[in-house]
Amino acid sequence: MHWFESQLAQLDTLADDYLAARRQPAADIVNVSEATRLKRAAFIDAVQSVVDKVVKIEGVSACAAYHDGLILAQSAEASNMDADAFGAIIQETIRAAQHGETSLGLGEIEQIVIVGAVNKLAMLSVGPIILCISSPKGVNLASVLSQAK
Repeated sequence: MHWFESQLAQLDTLADDYLAARRQPAADIVNVSEATRLKRAAFIDAVQSVVDKVVKIEGVSACAAYHDGLILAQSAEASNMDADAFGAIIQETIRAAQHGETSLGLGEIEQIVIVGAVNKLAMLSVGPIILCISSPKGVNLASVLSQAK
């Protein structure tokens, strides 16, 4: 497993832990709420860490993470884009792709890549978030992400 795959696996584990904490019975609401808050914070911190590392990879222009179309984490390089508009586009793209899950027999959507004349955008599902990586059109993201350390 290369570096980026291990980062995604770690995020998946933290997301599962957070989602499991949210499903606990609320008999002891104070302790359950605290445990949930801590799991959520660990997940969000890990997401920001991955975003910060990915954007430093040669060939990556920007990186951000969204939840339900709202920005959760972003690289400094992504701060010059309209995060809300970007999130709305991502949310609509994911929603459209999810309609094809069953009708096309795709299964749960794992990633979508949009290639434009100048740049491309990869959207990866990681737990409850969408990790977005932008790069120039000619960059082979799979290659640069697999070689990162």
